[in-house]
Amino acid sequence: MESKNRYNRKYGQKLTPDQETQESKEQRKGLIILQRTKDLAKYLYISFVKYPKYEKMGFVTDYKKTLFQFLALIIAAQKKYYKKTTLQDADVQLELLRLFNDLSYDLQFIDEKRYLLVANMTNEIGRLLGGWIQSQKDTSKTG
Repeated sequence: MESKNRYNRKYGQKLTPDQETQESKEQRKGLIILQRTKDLAKYLYISFVKYPKYEKMGFVTDYKKTLFQFLALIIAAQKKYYKKTTLQDADVQLELLRLFNDLSYDLQFIDEKRYLLVANMTNEIGRLLGGWIQSQKDTSKTG
């Protein structure tokens, strides 16, 4: 008879839903937002080729910095015990990413199709981040 203890399970064996811990659920949620952000980064890097040459050292560099700061905050939030302030900082960076997307469209660096695609991606990431922030608020009230 196999033990249900997570320390005695065989390598590669998956936990059943009743064995899954709250921490592993949070890790999975964090990984989803991390994957979506990586997808956004890949798409943005393809889009940055379309930007004017004179903006690549200024605007595009700042856009990339904001994107990587957001990624760093998501990774940091996954690893920290107290996540609330880190997630709030990530929310600020996400708003900056939205601002860069709006400016890119307003300054005609990207067309409407690219603008809408990036906007939809950032909105999805925003919903994931908002859910994560809300779950942290709920756990701080109960715990």
